Amino acid sequence: MKKIYIKAIAIMITVFSVSCSEEFLELTPYQSVADTEAIQNLDDYKSSITGVYNVLTSSNYYGRYFMLIPDVMADDVKQNAQANRVRDYAEYIAQVDDAQARDIFTLLYSGINACNNIINADVTVPAGVKDQQDHMIGEAYALRGLMHFDLVRLYAQHYTFTPGGSHLGVPIVLSFDPTALPNRNTVNEVYDQVIADMTKAISMMQSTPYPSASSKVTLSSTAVKAFLSRVYLYKEDWVNAEAMATDVIASGSYSLVANADYDNIWLTKNSSESILELYADPSDNNGSDALGGMYLKTGYGDYLPSNDVVSLFPAGDARLSRFVVDAALTAEFAPFRMEKYSSVIGDDNMKVMRIAEVYLIRAEARAEQGGAKETGAQADVTLVRQRGLPAAPPVTATGQALKDEIALERRVELCFEGHRLWDLTRKKQDVIRTQCTADICTITYPNDRFVLPIPQAEIFVNSNIEQNPGYGN
Repeated sequence: MKKIYIKAIAIMITVFSVSCSEEFLELTPYQSVADTEAIQNLDDYKSSITGVYNVLTSSNYYGRYFMLIPDVMADDVKQNAQANRVRDYAEYIAQVDDAQARDIFTLLYSGINACNNIINADVTVPAGVKDQQDHMIGEAYALRGLMHFDLVRLYAQHYTFTPGGSHLGVPIVLSFDPTALPNRNTVNEVYDQVIADMTKAISMMQSTPYPSASSKVTLSSTAVKAFLSRVYLYKEDWVNAEAMATDVIASGSYSLVANADYDNIWLTKNSSESILELYADPSDNNGSDALGGMYLKTGYGDYLPSNDVVSLFPAGDARLSRFVVDAALTAEFAPFRMEKYSSVIGDDNMKVMRIAEVYLIRAEARAEQGGAKETGAQADVTLVRQRGLPAAPPVTATGQALKDEIALERRVELCFEGHRLWDLTRKKQDVIRTQCTADICTITYPNDRFVLPIPQAEIFVNSNIEQNPGYGN
């Protein structure tokens, strides 16, 4: 972990130098800081929290690889013969010195340290702006929780892999200590910390984003509840997953776009459906490192939708508009390219959480509770399905058939948004590819390679941190 801390200082100075929202673009200095004493006033809080959001936009996080890697490891995405950026993950042959595993790990811990810097600062501000300070500290708690959650999803098996999540997760880091050599906490311990951080955030934050109530590029307390509903879903805490999702839906802050306006989710910014999207514009984007370039013909175009996922959409479904026929593709591939990410340079905002997912979280949580809850689950999944195709019949299934309908709708609605692998593994299902460009067509559950390796650089400098099974010592 020394390596995490050493790299974090340099990364926070360089990576955080670009803002992630229009309002924050005017703030100076932009760089984050490596110790709590550097935060002296409200503008320092603003600058520092801006830096944390900028971590999320990185191509090593939601800007590309965090969204791409779990999808290429699953069954919806195919790679062409020229693909080379995450080929080892698609083919399940990644090694301990893999660059993406190292860079994601390092970046997220640098972001966590930046959050710790904000949380642990002891600064008194005028009473008139105390609510702003509280909101930004709350954002730091929420983002620290989110980054720990995303780390444990990537580098550890899902929560129910062992009873009570007792298997190895990732180190929990709550303060800056360059001499620390921490052990890996259990998955349950990480989840407990994530839930504690997000709950604390909700108690401190305003119900609308700051500094602009109409913007979706920063968090509100309601948005944090949406992320917490996802955490509870993965933990299979169905009661709390439903409760959090219901709070978000009942707030009225977000709504599904109309069927005729479906493309606006992907072609416009701050749609009614977005809960959090990451800011970008023509001068502030990931350029050739953007996720869109991985899929679009005008970019690298290395990754394509498989025939079987496209076949799940009924004729006339508005969501089919995001699949565009490319006559140049060979019969080996589906004739489509996926265009949810419509900009080859990433100057469209990256969607991290949408209200459609929250409805499907509530639907699954209700279906798992069963009994009288099934009626609400049917209504939730029907709402999402009929947004895509108004003529679709209402969902009336019960029991396991209802759960299967919800899983199907998650696959259709959320495809290419980084969910598929984890939806399969948390249900303890195999990855079955009907089209294969490599020898791996079926990856059976359980599998050591469903998680990334702990970077070898960390193993070298921290004898207390263990490597994941299947990756050697």
